[in-house]
Amino acid sequence: MNAFSVDLEDWFQGLTSTNKQTDRWLELESRVVDATRFLLKLLGEFDVSATFFTLGHVADYHPALIEEIVDAGHEIAVHGYWHRFVSQMTRDEFAAELDLATKAVYQITGERPLGHRAPYFSINAGTPWAFDVLASRGFEYDSSVFPTRNMLYGYPDAPRFPYRIDGLNLVEYPATTVRFAGRSWPVAGGFYTRALPYELISRGIRQVNQQNQPAVMYVHPWELDTGQSYSQVTFRERITHYYGRGHLQAKLEKLFTEFRFAPLRDLTVPKAVAGI
Repeated sequence: MNAFSVDLEDWFQGLTSTNKQTDRWLELESRVVDATRFLLKLLGEFDVSATFFTLGHVADYHPALIEEIVDAGHEIAVHGYWHRFVSQMTRDEFAAELDLATKAVYQITGERPLGHRAPYFSINAGTPWAFDVLASRGFEYDSSVFPTRNMLYGYPDAPRFPYRIDGLNLVEYPATTVRFAGRSWPVAGGFYTRALPYELISRGIRQVNQQNQPAVMYVHPWELDTGQSYSQVTFRERITHYYGRGHLQAKLEKLFTEFRFAPLRDLTVPKAVAGI
């Protein structure tokens, strides 16, 4: 069984150029509701249940959407409130943002979320205190570690497969990578799913499954919103935010046919896993 997850955020909340301009968020066209409904329909057609890592800001402004996700049988977890890098916050700032996001989803679902994913996979070797904060708030798992390196984030020395954080009742589910030429390479989520050939993605998931490990995939609703465009983006954002959108739906349909997916809450952590 593999995990399928969704980082539930609007298109402008994921762009680094508009992410910090929170005073403009309500002026920009919100497309998260229709984009998410499109994704929900796709998941329903293939009977796939997922974990929706929900931004607190989205929950506060679109509570009916969260109710739709829950009614469709998916898991609600948290994704911060303002989509900020955890690596750029202090411990107290992270705790405050985590509490704000938890409150936003709890007042809709009536249930405390079990899982958390940091925006931009921004828990790394410099933020070990983040795990302590998560455990102190009663979270059972995290999925914020990306055991690779790119221009925005990464934790290349972290374990590639699910593991328990030493001394804490907390499980980490890293984003999936494969080993090649002595390095770990992303293969199953976001930009990488859009940019890589389907055969390479499929081969990577099979490789991980052959090691008796689950693949942890992720997408954003805006990645399936081919009608959305914004001219004021950087060159990097034009690639990372927009490249390959037109082929993503077809790739997901193939993946849902070839592999089994479930919410992260339903995964079983292998017992013999080294923690950090």
